Amino acid sequence: MSGVKTTFIESLFHQQALPLVKYLTARFKNVDEAREVAQEAWLRIYRLDHPEELENAKAFLFQTASNLSIDRIRRVNLERKHAVFEEELTRSVEDTIAAQQTLATIESALFELPIKCRQAFTLHRHSGLSYPQIASELGVSISMVEKYIIQALKHFRNKLEHKRAEGSDHPIV
Repeated sequence: MSGVKTTFIESLFHQQALPLVKYLTARFKNVDEAREVAQEAWLRIYRLDHPEELENAKAFLFQTASNLSIDRIRRVNLERKHAVFEEELTRSVEDTIAAQQTLATIESALFELPIKCRQAFTLHRHSGLSYPQIASELGVSISMVEKYIIQALKHFRNKLEHKRAEGSDHPIV
């Protein structure tokens, strides 16, 4: 490094090092981050071929530091957004898996039910038939349809509670 460049940078540093860190600390509210950005700004000045030829070296230094701080803030915000997105995605995947496991448990439990009970439940929940329509379809009383539906729901609840007790931490859906 030439003597003129060295002398110029040393002089600028003695005049502007503290004001630059104070300026950046006000932006970041963190002196360590301010010092890191200031160091990057000084490095940019140092890398110039002839910093002594700058029209306004102080303005160049502070503008460089300002740009670096904006870049840093954008990067931190982007990293935060990415982390939040990743967390939400993970939670969404976990919820989907839990829902699939619950559905698999219910499907399995459905086929454990007696045939009329299974039919009543399927006609009600899947086909949307009313109790009187199901009673007519199955040739049983409306009261019996109510009993079938209650039996099915109790069976599902018991299966889900048993599955949860086995060690699955997923809530019963």
